[in-house]
Amino acid sequence: MKKRISLTIDNDILKRLDELVDEINTRSRSEAIESIVRNHLKGNKTAVFLGGGNLESLKIDDEFKPLIKISGKSLIEYNMSELKKNGFSKIFFIGKSELIGECFKIVGDGENFGVDVTYIEEKKTLGNAKTLQLIQNHVNQPFLVLPVDNYFSFDLGGMVKRHMSETPLATLAVQASRGYSTELGIVEMAGDKIINYEEKPNNPKTFLTALFIGIYSPEIFDYIPKGDLKWILQRDIFPKIIHEKDLNGYIISGISVNIDSKKDIQIIKNLLK
Repeated sequence: MKKRISLTIDNDILKRLDELVDEINTRSRSEAIESIVRNHLKGNKTAVFLGGGNLESLKIDDEFKPLIKISGKSLIEYNMSELKKNGFSKIFFIGKSELIGECFKIVGDGENFGVDVTYIEEKKTLGNAKTLQLIQNHVNQPFLVLPVDNYFSFDLGGMVKRHMSETPLATLAVQASRGYSTELGIVEMAGDKIINYEEKPNNPKTFLTALFIGIYSPEIFDYIPKGDLKWILQRDIFPKIIHEKDLNGYIISGISVNIDSKKDIQIIKNLLK
């Protein structure tokens, strides 16, 4: 369904817009504007890699997880390709300087992947919410957040559409699986709403695992205080926005593997065969 709206456009822009109207592919100004907006939204989405915190927790056998080779290609290369495929062209990478330096050797500024990569150094370890806060002045529309140590291949576009249509503060990717991971959160849902989130529960109530991959609206920063204090998304933010019925879940159909051990690397290799 389409809606009629009115726009005020600079004369010079209007002239350039009329040049796109060729009566074949584009028959009117409205079609030209709709095409431009659609292409902009499709290919100009923002993603943020969170690689902050203790560097040792991001290593296996003294190698940073994003650099681990899986069937001939590093994890971060897989993830960059997946983001590009799903229309994410602006990528932020947040982490300690040592991790940034090693990832830069592979990714650079993102040109070889068809994306634009910006690196932001985390100088203090204050929790993942404070890591996320480092991009506050760089985003003004919903953005994807994902960890640097996760392999994924699923419909990110569907999750973005769901988030944009329902406009919660955050939409988390949720995997329905009996293969419960002790390193991730377990959620209860009512429809699309997450009504309970438990981090590493001893007796999980469901088989719904929150993957820590999600779409966040910029208003999420209102829940992160300024200053040098520890602030964690799972502990300090998710419970509040669940209470406000503003945390959604999106059940994925696809692959997501959080890399905690060599066993997880082998799982990914088997999936790629």
